[in-house]
Amino acid sequence: MRHSAIPQNTPKLWVFVLEAQPLPEAPEFQEFGGAFVLCYQMPGLAEDPVRHASDFLRGAGWLVTGVQEEPEQRDRDDAPEAEHFDQALIDDEAYVFHQWRVDDADDQTRH
Repeated sequence: MRHSAIPQNTPKLWVFVLEAQPLPEAPEFQEFGGAFVLCYQMPGLAEDPVRHASDFLRGAGWLVTGVQEEPEQRDRDDAPEAEHFDQALIDDEAYVFHQWRVDDADDQTRH
């Protein structure tokens, strides 16, 4: 069911997933080993969506370590989490962290 505030002709957004780890000075560093970050961006926000997201995440204390899913323009109905898609329509971008704890990380993702 469509949210009443979202127009029927919503634009496609860039949707992609980055892998990141907290920087040593970040408050999350002691608790979290890393995260998959689901990214939503309005087309035209940045020439390079991955670079823009990487810069945003660095400002939030996270270092991008890989691209899990390449940017692809998707409709709302094809997006993994519609509520975050809707938020990006309002804010031009949205980032959703799916973090894992340091204790749950394998040897390759511990910092």
